[in-house]
Amino acid sequence: MTGRPIFLIRITYFLIFLIAFTFVVIIAKDFLVTLVFGLLISSLIFPVCHWICKLGIPKGLSIFITIIVMIAVFAGLSIFFGAEISKLVADFPALKDKALSNISEVSHFIEDNFGIKTAKQKQLISTQIDNLFTTSSVMLNKVLDATTGTFFKLFIMPVYVFFLLYYRERFNEFVRRIVPATEKKRADKILTEISFVSQRYLGGAFIVVMILSVINSLGLWIIGLQYAILFGVISAFFNFIPYFGTWIGAFFPFMFALLTGDSANLALWVLAFFAVVQFTENNILTPNITGGYVRLNPFITILGLIAGSMVWGVAGMLLVIPFIASLKIVFENFESTKPIAFLLARPEGGSLEKRIDTIKKFFGFKNKDQQADITNK
Repeated sequence: MTGRPIFLIRITYFLIFLIAFTFVVIIAKDFLVTLVFGLLISSLIFPVCHWICKLGIPKGLSIFITIIVMIAVFAGLSIFFGAEISKLVADFPALKDKALSNISEVSHFIEDNFGIKTAKQKQLISTQIDNLFTTSSVMLNKVLDATTGTFFKLFIMPVYVFFLLYYRERFNEFVRRIVPATEKKRADKILTEISFVSQRYLGGAFIVVMILSVINSLGLWIIGLQYAILFGVISAFFNFIPYFGTWIGAFFPFMFALLTGDSANLALWVLAFFAVVQFTENNILTPNITGGYVRLNPFITILGLIAGSMVWGVAGMLLVIPFIASLKIVFENFESTKPIAFLLARPEGGSLEKRIDTIKKFFGFKNKDQQADITNK
């Protein structure tokens, strides 16, 4: 067969696989999201379990202790933020009155300066404000009143994490056994690199979010925003999403300040504060804590975030980056897929020699010292 038909056959197989894969991940969303989050959490806390094991504590007990500590921390945070959300919901009537009062002042300003009648503005805006606070109240109450499905997911997640950690070596051995003998070395390399990148990226992202939780809460408190800790942590959580996370998180405190603040200056201060946070996170925190472990093409990252949100919503945006990074590592280790890995990788600047060296690294041409360094890590 000529090269062109072979290429078309490969493209056809790839498209069939992509359609089938998308169909499966959409249909099995509830099951897969919980499982993948369990996989990421197990990868994140594995170093802690390993450290406890080194103290002479049996493996199963080490994992159990780590999970219990994780659950205790999560429960404590849930109780605290549950109380904060309850206060916010209880204050909704007063906040809605304040928002309507602010809107009335803006309406008079628009009428005086632009000639648009206040009555028309109030009819439209009052309806939207009522809908906003009613919808928000219902949503927050749903968060507090967890369903049976939510309880099941919260219960099954630690079970997933425990067994994923307990049988970690067994899963790795399973992969080694199903690959041909000639591919065992390559399989070990792929597993080692995926484990290393996942742990470093997730651990770094978690530290960045914790730091930003403190910075955001303190900054919003200094500005004078109500519920500063609640909005500070919520806005920091969205920094798990690259590029857009800071501004998605900033939307909530900004709208709250705009609608319920004593003046528009409060909302402007919130915007200015998050502009500083965005600069700090992009140029100081993430480069020095997360580092260049993922090294994904920004355009591919943005496309991945959009695709992840279309398939799994916010959960998809959180999970898609580790998934693409793992795919890139797999593609880097096979000759036929190295061009795809090169496409997924972040472009490197610098001299021609530097770019050639970078391409060689992406293509897997690493010297013995580099391979030994990856294996040790």
